Amino acid sequence: MKIKKINEIKNLGLYKGFTWNNNCPEFKKINFFYGWNYSGKTSLSRLFRCLEKMEIHKDYPNLMFDFELDNGNITEKDIVNVYPIRVFNEDFVEENFKWNDEKHTINPVLILGETSIKLQEELKNAENEQIKLKGDFESNQKELVNLKNQLDGKLTNKASDMRKILGITNPRDFDKNALMQKINEVEPTMQSYILDDNEENQNLRIFRDETEYQPITTQSIELRADFFYDKVKDFCERVITAQQIIEKLKNKPDLNEWVRRGIDLHQTEDYCQFCGSKLPDDLFDRLNKHFSEEYHNLMQESKLLEQNIQNHIEEIKAVHFTDMARLYPNFAKKYEKIKDELDKKLRNDYIELLRTLIEKIKEKRDRPFEQLTVDLQFQTLLQEINQCIQSFNQIVEENNLKINQISDEKKKIKEKLIKHYAAKAIEELNYNELKEQIDNLDSTVKNLDQKIKEKKEKIADLKNKIKQENVGTEKINEYLCKFFGDDKLKLKPLNDGTYQITRAENIAKNLSTGEKNIISLVYFITKLEETYFNKSEAIIFIDDPVSSLDSNHIFQVYGFLSEKLNDCGQVFITTHNFDFFNLLKDLVKDDPLGTPNKVRKIDKENYYLIKKAAYNSEKISVIENLPNVLRKFKSEYNYLFSILKQFDDSQNKSNFELLYITPNIARRFLEAYLFQKYPDGKKFKDKCLKFFSNVNPNEKRTLLKLLDEYSHEENPEHSKKFPDLQEVQITVNKILQILKNKDNDHYNALCESLESIIHEAYQD
Repeated sequence: MKIKKINEIKNLGLYKGFTWNNNCPEFKKINFFYGWNYSGKTSLSRLFRCLEKMEIHKDYPNLMFDFELDNGNITEKDIVNVYPIRVFNEDFVEENFKWNDEKHTINPVLILGETSIKLQEELKNAENEQIKLKGDFESNQKELVNLKNQLDGKLTNKASDMRKILGITNPRDFDKNALMQKINEVEPTMQSYILDDNEENQNLRIFRDETEYQPITTQSIELRADFFYDKVKDFCERVITAQQIIEKLKNKPDLNEWVRRGIDLHQTEDYCQFCGSKLPDDLFDRLNKHFSEEYHNLMQESKLLEQNIQNHIEEIKAVHFTDMARLYPNFAKKYEKIKDELDKKLRNDYIELLRTLIEKIKEKRDRPFEQLTVDLQFQTLLQEINQCIQSFNQIVEENNLKINQISDEKKKIKEKLIKHYAAKAIEELNYNELKEQIDNLDSTVKNLDQKIKEKKEKIADLKNKIKQENVGTEKINEYLCKFFGDDKLKLKPLNDGTYQITRAENIAKNLSTGEKNIISLVYFITKLEETYFNKSEAIIFIDDPVSSLDSNHIFQVYGFLSEKLNDCGQVFITTHNFDFFNLLKDLVKDDPLGTPNKVRKIDKENYYLIKKAAYNSEKISVIENLPNVLRKFKSEYNYLFSILKQFDDSQNKSNFELLYITPNIARRFLEAYLFQKYPDGKKFKDKCLKFFSNVNPNEKRTLLKLLDEYSHEENPEHSKKFPDLQEVQITVNKILQILKNKDNDHYNALCESLESIIHEAYQD
């Protein structure tokens, strides 16, 4: 796995909306980042560490990112996946070292080296014991399954026999599980549930008697005669008006209907389909005045009303009455009498009433131009039918109540018989002995399973102890000895698997920041050499490894990293130390002659600049290709001059990014120049006063104010405002003009260095 570039970063410190600069080359095997403090180097390392730790950093809960790999992409949604990434930064140091702890202990280094014979033998014995336990577990488990199957078979057969005796047809109503539940219920006092032969037979006879009686449903019949009567009465009393009634058709309904149908058949014809004569031109006009739209609507309404009444007749015909044989004998005759009466009134009288209404509809259809009178007396009939329904339902409810009482009694008898057969089954099935054997085996299996788990934990612990052997300590102490030139500072393993930092056999106190940094870095590199971690496939990120180190130790760190990182899959190193950055330029070499698939230095490495910039009045971190002036020169001094010169020469001096960083650049440049120009031991401000000696007092105060107020990254007030454009322009121009006037040769040399960089870039 190789990272090609970082497409975007959101909500990570100053990386608010970072996107990859297309002018930047893609990452190679070795990647170096140079950036001043607070520029975003550590935040970038934390992004990589999120992938190592498989969790979002607690300070950036809304972090979003997109890494482009050589085989796909990684985003914050993939954070739970395991990636071969290791990061050295201040978070790593904080997690692994407790510098404020009096004992100064750190987490153990898990490197598998030479293991003791005792631990190896103990591990081997534990693994053999685990194999035996697994064998015992499997044999007992097999026997347990066989006994359970044996008992299940007996219970299944017994439950089937009981269903046959009790007439239970559905196996789900009483299966082996239900039987086992009953057995467990009666087992403590099983003799009290066993019936003698007479009691058993008597209960069976009662239980089996009258099994044909089942509760029946009451009748709920909707009588709609009132509703239909009102509809028919309204329909018949309505009178059709026409533009011109044809009296002959009005007085002869059959002829009227015959002509009405003939209209549809002759709409597209010129001759009569009956006699063959030519149809009069005004025939349809005269007929349409007779058969108006109101007439057609009335005919349609009549058909719909007739159909609705006919549907109600079919509903009444479909009323079903339960046969009296299903009723309890005491209610059968009374039920049959009221049923016959209700059936007669419904199927004869009530249906006849509905048919009378239909005849009225037909009559009106034949005489649409007349008002018909409808006067039917049927309320007495409806009252009689409703009274019959009420009496019928009362008998049904009394019948159902009696049947339910019988059903409850039979349920009690059924429960008594089930418990009787369950109690007898305890002896017949040898239930207690089988259950005891099953319980004992189940306990044995659980005990063996627990022992296997304990043995597994012991084996894991032994393997862990083997990994924690002193090979890790020896390796770290070997590296520390190389760094410090002696073996006074070393790690001592403790019994709990942690290490104690000692100096000349005593607890090391008052460690310098540089010593802490070196110990942390050595510890990190040693962890990379763990046997289970493949460096050749890994991505290593090292953030500012020479922080607070003197120049001697900077060289040692460089040599150490050049030795240890050469075989890593991909490396990222950041630093704010320009001397160390210059050393890193020589870390990568061309492959020696004769190397298969020889790779040049330029194809192995890339250099980047991380800096803080301003965008839309916000501070942001940006990553860009390292400027040529930083790549060529061994001093940051030329780079600072190039930025000032670029700002002063720029046609667009309102460039917001340059405006924001220029005061700090100007101060750093002046510090570097003045401390070499005036090595008198005085403070920076005093040197500035000498440099600005020919500037008028008011202008001098403005220059010093800008250099001081807007040049300190850690100044909280500076983070809330930006310098005035005109003040920055005047300050930069004044510095360069004074430098040119006071030290023209030096100024010209700096300008020539920039010209050479531009020329080289053009040649490339």
